[in-house]
Amino acid sequence: MNPFKHSNKEIRTKFEIDLLHQAQAKEPTKPPHPWRHEVIIPAAGCIACGWDADENLVLISSNGYSITQAKSGTLIHRERDSDVTEDHISENYLSFHIPKSGQDIPIFGFESGDGIHITHDGWMLEVIHPWWPRASVVLDQIFVPNYEYLKQAAMIDLNRLDGKIKCGFSPSGRHFVILGSGGALLYSRE
Repeated sequence: MNPFKHSNKEIRTKFEIDLLHQAQAKEPTKPPHPWRHEVIIPAAGCIACGWDADENLVLISSNGYSITQAKSGTLIHRERDSDVTEDHISENYLSFHIPKSGQDIPIFGFESGDGIHITHDGWMLEVIHPWWPRASVVLDQIFVPNYEYLKQAAMIDLNRLDGKIKCGFSPSGRHFVILGSGGALLYSRE
């Protein structure tokens, strides 16, 4: 027997294959009610993000960091010095000390932590790969009677984001962000 010969044997279960087909059948769309406020933050070289005490989005890139008001999209602060930014990321890449405010915040991203994926009232946000390696993000309400994974989920239109994707809710669950190396999509509840 040749140990280098590739096997074509399917190892996924029927349930897994059906779930994959269900995910592939989803059409990308805007998030459902009440997630109506959208902010698009174009950027380059994004690596991580987090939320400050006022739930403004702190977006960290290879060229510095910015702070954006979540609901309005207003840019609050922009630091273009990458050395200042790098000096304020913790050694384990799990937190960021905001030089402007002195706040220490948890961060998530491509070389750091993972975001908050479920809110207190049952919204779930998840990165899936139905067309691997292309990432997709689904938003679902899981605290409903007879909940079935992906059945009612909305697959979010990622607009201009591609490649690796991360996502997470703000601590209160009022906002969520989808992070790509080319920027972020920010959504808030009505």
